[in-house]
Amino acid sequence: MVNKLKKHFLKRWNNERGYIFPLTSFILLILLLFTFHQIQQLQHQQKVNELNHEQFRLEMLYQKAYASLHLEVLEETSPPFQYTFPDGNVTIHLFNVENREIYQMELTTHKGSSRIINIELND
Repeated sequence: MVNKLKKHFLKRWNNERGYIFPLTSFILLILLLFTFHQIQQLQHQQKVNELNHEQFRLEMLYQKAYASLHLEVLEETSPPFQYTFPDGNVTIHLFNVENREIYQMELTTHKGSSRIINIELND
């Protein structure tokens, strides 16, 4: 029995038609490309999530600054206003354009993202 197994495993293959190597190479290439694609997709998704988080921080800064601006206007305090929140900083300036009061909010997060918003408050 052992002799038959040795003959079977030590047998030299003489099939040299060569379709196994290209087939396995093609399959490995497909798997490698799929792996690289998944890695790139993961990196792209992480960047998109980071940008969405920054957008959320800017939106929260805007909501906080808008509420604070309403309180300042009710107290009849004169601009410019400077606010520091846990998400970032807000500076508010007042501009008079054609007899209208336009407040310009400059929002800046701690990571460096910024946005400038012009609003007109309706009393």
